[in-house]
Amino acid sequence: MNINQIKASIAKFRKADLSVIKDEKLRAKGQKLQAKQKGFTLLELLVVIALLAVIATGALIAYENVGDNAQAAAGANSAATIDRAIRTYKAVDGVYPNQWDNLALDVSGGTSGVPFLPAATLSFLGGWDTTGMTSALPFAQALANSGINEVQNITSFDDLPDGLAPNRAHNESTYTNAREVEMIDDDDGDFGEVPNVISVVPNKVCADFDGYPQNTFDNTVFTSNELQNRYADLLEGDECHAVVALGFGGDAAASTALSNVAIAQSPTYARQNVVDPNTEYSRFIGLFVVGVEDEDAPGEFEYLDSARLLAVIAPDGENIDSLNALAAAGQAGDDD
Repeated sequence: MNINQIKASIAKFRKADLSVIKDEKLRAKGQKLQAKQKGFTLLELLVVIALLAVIATGALIAYENVGDNAQAAAGANSAATIDRAIRTYKAVDGVYPNQWDNLALDVSGGTSGVPFLPAATLSFLGGWDTTGMTSALPFAQALANSGINEVQNITSFDDLPDGLAPNRAHNESTYTNAREVEMIDDDDGDFGEVPNVISVVPNKVCADFDGYPQNTFDNTVFTSNELQNRYADLLEGDECHAVVALGFGGDAAASTALSNVAIAQSPTYARQNVVDPNTEYSRFIGLFVVGVEDEDAPGEFEYLDSARLLAVIAPDGENIDSLNALAAAGQAGDDD
């Protein structure tokens, strides 16, 4: 450190706010040195340098959550914006946007998540093996009647091509392992097909309902339906509900292009150490109720005529309220 740097440090020190120093004796020592008009001794210079380090550390501690808070606030805003946009589109056009992303790997007999899902997503979604269902038609019909006729799928996984972001991998024109499933033929209204596995929010109450999953992709098992109830209190703890979870990818936004209330883009979500858009799927996720427990036929679903949007959540499972709470509390970025 040369003489000019020393002078600059001393000048900075004389103007510094020492209130961040919690140790009363150290703070008093600093204030005494600030008031000193003549030059410092070598020992006092060392004390000044140490005090500057303490002040800098205090500043870092005070602002260490600013970026995380901003991420949570931005996430809450994006979730609320896309939720309103989707519901507005439904109100005007009578259907939801089409071509959502299936977050389960579309492989017959399997129930794995898409390999590039964040770990957080694997902890609240599961895979419903539709090949074991009594009938896939009512389930597909509920989605198709609501406008979600074409679902984007990943059928197998190779490393993504250089430059291809995970958020674009579901587009069949950009990734060879992607395909689009048309569940109802638009030309004649006949039944088409259903993905072999589709991403859903598990429910332990649904043990005997068409093979509906009780556990998440990472094999976490919740008691009752507390996982679904996290997103909507109307999904009572002792009832079985089929809740499909689909990512609002780029193709979903593009499907609205000709509408008077077109949705311009599919926002992405980032959360430090939780969701990385550069390497992980980071689109917002729509939760759709497609079936409820049939009171007259225990162990069976009563499928809805049309799927209903329950909520829009972030890919780490946080909803709008919890993201707002994280931002307010300064806890965003910490693992729950």
